[in-house]
Formats: sequence, structure tokens, C-alpha cells
Amino acid sequence: MSALQEVLAVLLGAEAEAKRIVEDAKSDSSGVVKTTQDIFIPDREIRMSSAREQAKSIMANARESAEVEAKLIANLAREERDRVAKRFEENVGAVVSALLDETVDKILAGGE
Repeated sequence: MSALQEVLAVLLGAEAEAKRIVEDAKSDSSGVVKTTQDIFIPDREIRMSSAREQAKSIMANARESAEVEAKLIANLAREERDRVAKRFEENVGAVVSALLDETVDKILAGGE
């Protein structure tokens, strides 16, 4: 029976050693995770801050581009309106004269 007791004692010792090894591994892995987080969290925060600043810059550039384009469109519309007004001023006399001539011809032709 003493052989059985020895085997049992060895097995119990092995089980206790295995539990200790697992606990040590858990402790070590927790330390590694914490160290890794301590290293990478500040780096991630720096990258996030940089990304925010880059996004702000992109938005500011887009806004400026949109404002420039809106001003350009407004200027083009103003120029077109001025061209139409100028053509109207140039042609209004001829159109009124032609309508007047046509109306006079109708009146003289048929009394309408």
C-alpha cells in the first residue's frame, strides 16, 4: 500500500504544482496585458488626436472650397444676368418698334 500512497502523494503534488504554474501564468499574462496597454493606450490616443486634427483640417478645406465655389457660381450668375439685361437693352427698341409696326400694319390692313 505504501506504493499507492507514494503515487497518490506524487499525483497530489503534481496537481498542486500544476495549479501553481497556472496561477503564475495567469499573473504573468495579466502583467503582460497591463504593460502592453500602458504602452499602446497613449500611442492610440496620440493617433486618435492626430486623426481628429486631420479630419478638422479636411472639413475646413472642404468648407473653404465650397465657399469659393459658391462665390464663383454667384459671380457667373451675376455676369449672365448682366449679359441678359444688356441684350434686352440693346434689343428692346427693335422689338418694340417691330411690334408697333406689326400692330400699325394690322390696324391699317383691316381695322383690327
